[in-house]
Amino acid sequence: MKSKSTLEKAVKFITNCKAIFSVRKKIFQKGIFPILLCLITTVSFAQSGSCKATLGVEKDRIYSNAGNDGAYFTLILTNSGNSDDVYNLSVLNINSSCSNNDGSSSSQNVNLVGSFLDNSNVPITSVSLPANQTATFQVHLTVPQGTAYNRWNCMQINATSTNCANYTVNTVVHTIVNNPSEN
Repeated sequence: MKSKSTLEKAVKFITNCKAIFSVRKKIFQKGIFPILLCLITTVSFAQSGSCKATLGVEKDRIYSNAGNDGAYFTLILTNSGNSDDVYNLSVLNINSSCSNNDGSSSSQNVNLVGSFLDNSNVPITSVSLPANQTATFQVHLTVPQGTAYNRWNCMQINATSTNCANYTVNTVVHTIVNNPSEN
């Protein structure tokens, strides 16, 4: 079953074709028609469904304790669009707009530093993903020296499409910074 937006694009395509056919015969005589038809078809359907993705944490484990080596989360990115894409990865501390797991106020939350690792623990900044494929990678959250203990952090992980600049999927993870001497 086609979605409403797909049907709207098809109607727009037919309307555009009618407009082309109503133009004088000169278009057909000069060979411009095939170029226009190809361009309209490409524009109308190229983006239809090409930028769809999901980003989640493996086994929905969105909570972790940060010890001496920080916290690690395994992320799963799925390109459910119909074209290959490269997703640029970024992290954002969102402490002020987040709810802590224990119900405490987020006003005392701390900032952590995030970096990404592939399955071989090699640092990465992006993931190249064919259409209808899934990739796993890790985000490593590091606790800066001097960070207060027993404080929360809320981090938003983003994957931004390079095919569709305004298309970003994200997920949020929660971390509590433990006192290493208490472990």
